[in-house]
Amino acid sequence: MLESLVSLSILALFIGVVFPFAMELMVIREQTKTNVELNRFLYETALFYDQGDLKSRQFVSGDVKAHSIEIASSIRIYAEEDLVSSVELITAEWNP
Repeated sequence: MLESLVSLSILALFIGVVFPFAMELMVIREQTKTNVELNRFLYETALFYDQGDLKSRQFVSGDVKAHSIEIASSIRIYAEEDLVSSVELITAEWNP
């Protein structure tokens, strides 16, 4: 009986230490996933940027929803109405 109590207490201690750590890793994973998606949205917007045709685009990928606003010299990515990423375009030259 004493062996069972010791085993259960060790198991409970292990679960008490590992479970919060695992939950924190899951939160960090979700934040990183969101950050990667927002950076991908910024990349795609910059890839098709046309200064003569400024527009706003909507992006949805899983739980991540964002929109971009193209201004004359910058691109801004907003998620839930908060600015999360932007890039200032100093100069760009494409030679097809």
